[in-house]
Amino acid sequence: MFGFFEKKSTGNTKTLVLSLSGLHCTSCAVNIDLTLEDLLGVADSKTNYARSRATIDFEPDKIDPEKIIAEVSKLGYSAKIVD
Repeated sequence: MFGFFEKKSTGNTKTLVLSLSGLHCTSCAVNIDLTLEDLLGVADSKTNYARSRATIDFEPDKIDPEKIIAEVSKLGYSAKIVD
């Protein structure tokens, strides 16, 4: 998110777009990004509060979309994959 630390990636990344609900402010978006970027296999997370969407770059050999959605749910937000 802020790019303070560069995460090493195998280069085999996919992009996941989630539609979110339950966000109340921009701090909610930051909270999601910081949590997801701490997960092994998540290279980058960008959550847009105004659009209620998160775009996540992840390594499918290290983490799957269901685990990412579960982490968002633990924070109290709902997430669905955008086709």
